[in-house]
Amino acid sequence: MKERFSKRIGIQPVAAEITIRYDTPEGFRRYLFFVMQSFELGLKKIREIVCIATKQAPDSLRRKMCITLQHFIFLLVMLLASSPALAQLPEEFDDICYDIGFRCVTTEIDPIEGVYEVSTVSKILMNNEIIKQQQSDGSLTIYSNSNGLPRDYNNKFEFCRIGRTQTYDVNILWPEYNITQHKRIRIECTDFFDVSFSLTYEMPQMELKERFGEYYVAGLKAIYTIHCKKIIPDRRSVEKIFAYLERRKESETKIWTGSGFSISDNLIVTNYHVINKSASVYVTNETIGDTIPATVIALDERKDIAILSVGDRVLAKPKYSIKTEPQKTGTNVFVLGYPLTSTMGNEVKATSGIISSQSGYKGDETLYQISAPIQPGNSGGPVFDLNGNIVGIVCAHHTNAENVSYAIKAEYLMKLLDGEQISINQQQKGVNEDDRQLTELIDQSKPSVFYVICINK
Repeated sequence: MKERFSKRIGIQPVAAEITIRYDTPEGFRRYLFFVMQSFELGLKKIREIVCIATKQAPDSLRRKMCITLQHFIFLLVMLLASSPALAQLPEEFDDICYDIGFRCVTTEIDPIEGVYEVSTVSKILMNNEIIKQQQSDGSLTIYSNSNGLPRDYNNKFEFCRIGRTQTYDVNILWPEYNITQHKRIRIECTDFFDVSFSLTYEMPQMELKERFGEYYVAGLKAIYTIHCKKIIPDRRSVEKIFAYLERRKESETKIWTGSGFSISDNLIVTNYHVINKSASVYVTNETIGDTIPATVIALDERKDIAILSVGDRVLAKPKYSIKTEPQKTGTNVFVLGYPLTSTMGNEVKATSGIISSQSGYKGDETLYQISAPIQPGNSGGPVFDLNGNIVGIVCAHHTNAENVSYAIKAEYLMKLLDGEQISINQQQKGVNEDDRQLTELIDQSKPSVFYVICINK
């Protein structure tokens, strides 16, 4: 469900969006792994080219060129991975990239996951005396395996985070000798992008014997210390990528829906947040059958009200009046609208309750609090009293409470109409109409309640 206006904390507008998407940390992790693996393969080729092209260049220059190319190839791979032209990528990856929040990326994925620039110091010792020492540079890709444990791309290291701390137990795997070494490290981590750690481990004697062959002697040791600094993802690249994906998302065709009700033979009321960001608006209901284009002729963004016109199309005359007098707490009310049509069907739905309070969220005096249940898609629908008068317009529900919804008081609709100099002829009630049953009131009101369809193009 997509919020269609700047909501106040704790309440949720109830316009329904038809497109259902899946945004899970696990899904994004799979996408990230695809990128990392592509990056790793590409990086190996880049290194080969750099080494051949810069044989005579100083080491510092070669290192700088490698880092620059690392960032370039990562950005290239991410953009390619985000492109619908890459047919071999499962569709779910594209959906997840659209919908995953930046906060989810930075908080739900293990902070140790990523691509690291690695400086390795290797020492050969004889009887604990260093006989050879050298330093080399490389990269390390760490991502979670099917068991959820982060591993490096070559399955050499396995990382197990201790709770939510920055401490990890590390398993160093030597599967050919059935040996697993255990170490504990603490990462330096200010956020998801700024992570570094060091790890020292010793080569097993069996590996040493195989490498040195006849030159192996007792007392020989090989000790490695790796210093790792995360380079991928970096904040700047990820922000650019999400900005790019957001632009792509905005270019997609989206459809979302709400409810509305007529106040004359060609005017319909709904919420501002229902029609906000739409390029085309259509209305329909069970009575008219077809879909009619509508245009916005007046709105009050602050009060969340919009007035639509269907032009020359003549609608059924509303058989209700708009009651602007304040309603007492405990007044019985009912709501009509088109909630969750993708699963609940296209028939108008009715729910009932009472006015629970004469003020809304945090004491907002422009709203009633009502107990009638509402769902996504009810936004803009009418709230009636049991005399068939409209007393409010559904606008939101409380996200942290049951059967707590909000409706804009009808007096603010009349103030908008008066301010825009829009006149309407209200239905005058008969003497005995107060005694009608709820079913009769619903039947007489249904032809004037509309399903509002919005499209962003």
